[in-house]
Amino acid sequence: MSTDLKFRGLRLSNWKNFARIEVGIRDRVFLVGPNASGKSNFLDALRFFRDLASSGGGFQEAVSRRGGVTAIRSLAARRYPDIVVHCDLQQADDTPLWEYELAFYQDSQRRPLVRRERVLRDGAVLLDRPDSEDKADPARLTQTYLEQVNVNRPFREVAEFFSSRQSGICTSCRSSSGSPTAR
Repeated sequence: MSTDLKFRGLRLSNWKNFARIEVGIRDRVFLVGPNASGKSNFLDALRFFRDLASSGGGFQEAVSRRGGVTAIRSLAARRYPDIVVHCDLQQADDTPLWEYELAFYQDSQRRPLVRRERVLRDGAVLLDRPDSEDKADPARLTQTYLEQVNVNRPFREVAEFFSSRQSGICTSCRSSSGSPTAR
């Protein structure tokens, strides 16, 4: 059941002010730091997962809400410009482990495109894109499988978790700036 899942780890590459970060997540997380240190950007990465899977959202909308790929991409991104968001999810009893990873970039028309999308459960690969169908029809890379109910059945639990209010953002908890905090 999707409400039993919890974030257990987050890896970001070229996400806003993070060139690269890997964070283990416990049951309760407190983000503390000076202004402009990345607290809100860290939380926005969690909201990005929610927006990917939410009704009325999806990959294109999630990127657009953040001002496009160039607004999301870290200024430190030079040699490897892809933006990568990766999370580890676990059941409340610590089994099984899910992994979801999305790497994306911007094409010459400034459209966000999927470079890589992977879903693993207990180390077994359930999805690894792009596949041969994506290569034959590159327009498919404008959407994630996560947002498509007709193809996400093997990992729909992950999509439902992301789109739920249980996805790790405590909207009733606020920082001193008024931003939602992680729970």
